[in-house]
Amino acid sequence: MADEVREVPEFNEKYAENDKEYKKKLARHRRFIIYRIIAIVAASLFIIVMAYSSYRNMIYSDYTILDTLQYEDSAGANFRNFNGNVLKYSRDGATAFNMDNNMLFNQTYEMQNPMVDICGDYVALGDYKGTKVYVMNSEGLQGQIDTTLPVQRFAVAANGNIAIVLEEDEITWVRLYNKEGEIVASDRTTMKKSGFPLSMDISDNGIMLNISYLYIDSGKISSSVAFYNFGSVGQNEIDNLVSGYNYDDETITYVQFMNSSTAFAIGNTQFSIFKGDQRPERVFDVTLEDEVRSIFNNDSYIGLVYDQTSTENPYRLDVYNTSGDIVLSKEFSLEYTDILFNKDFVIIYNANECLICDISGNEKYSGLFKNSIITMVPNGNKTRYLFVSGSRTDEIQLK
Repeated sequence: MADEVREVPEFNEKYAENDKEYKKKLARHRRFIIYRIIAIVAASLFIIVMAYSSYRNMIYSDYTILDTLQYEDSAGANFRNFNGNVLKYSRDGATAFNMDNNMLFNQTYEMQNPMVDICGDYVALGDYKGTKVYVMNSEGLQGQIDTTLPVQRFAVAANGNIAIVLEEDEITWVRLYNKEGEIVASDRTTMKKSGFPLSMDISDNGIMLNISYLYIDSGKISSSVAFYNFGSVGQNEIDNLVSGYNYDDETITYVQFMNSSTAFAIGNTQFSIFKGDQRPERVFDVTLEDEVRSIFNNDSYIGLVYDQTSTENPYRLDVYNTSGDIVLSKEFSLEYTDILFNKDFVIIYNANECLICDISGNEKYSGLFKNSIITMVPNGNKTRYLFVSGSRTDEIQLK
């Protein structure tokens, strides 16, 4: 039987053409969806960039009072920012409160020259040359330390540990306590052994201690900056000393931790930055040409204010990052009582007026206060603040 030749039915050709056309339409539809998604993402990014740019370039000309808390006039009291709340302290006691009028603690005492140090949610209060130091947080009194020896200075950590410098005739003791008042570590120093401690700070985690010593030998002055580690790394070191740096013909008057792994030191002519959470190393060192008038910092920036001979702008502010780079240099004329960081904003103020600029030097606000203030406290973001006076606290929003 002869082979039978079979022809492909016509409807199959049409089916193939229809399938090809369908695939083209499907591809076009997919491209349309992709293009639309790209367009939506691009438009969203554009809106976000424009909104962020508008926010960064926004200049505020006034402020609105959102809430007011009034209380009895506190003549002779001092006010500090306490973790976004307000700390009021004087010779006979200390009170912390928030804008909901909730009292966080109320501690009575009798002090001639009360000193205070704050880190995170902990505050330490003690009398200069006294023998008691109180450790508190937003939940109230956490511990009371009876030193028996006169207190010269102290520094508290974010976990409640506190380092205290004590005097005993020709001997100086540096002791580390936990918040319950128990001695964690103690070091005995003399002028002959290591010098006199001028400045001290403790890391946020309460493990590292940074001390600057002044040493005088045959009329020659020198300084040293020492780091002590009271964690596992420092246990095998003599006196827990893990690193130290000497400064000849220099007086290091100020040391400060920015966080648990970064610290800095300021002297008459020297400025140094140290990094390391176990054995800090000096990563930046520069000779200062001008005398430092004010020092302030947060966990990202260090601000130094210098006097200038200019009558138009008698002050200059230099802001450094943690690597020692100058990210802002700004001249200003405002006669200030305080200067501080609020994230990447710089706030310069006195009792009656305020100047706010960003880290790029752009002026964000400049104006007078509606009421005279004592302290200005950042309240959650860069446009909200607490204006604290002797008889009231205003929560404000820049606009």
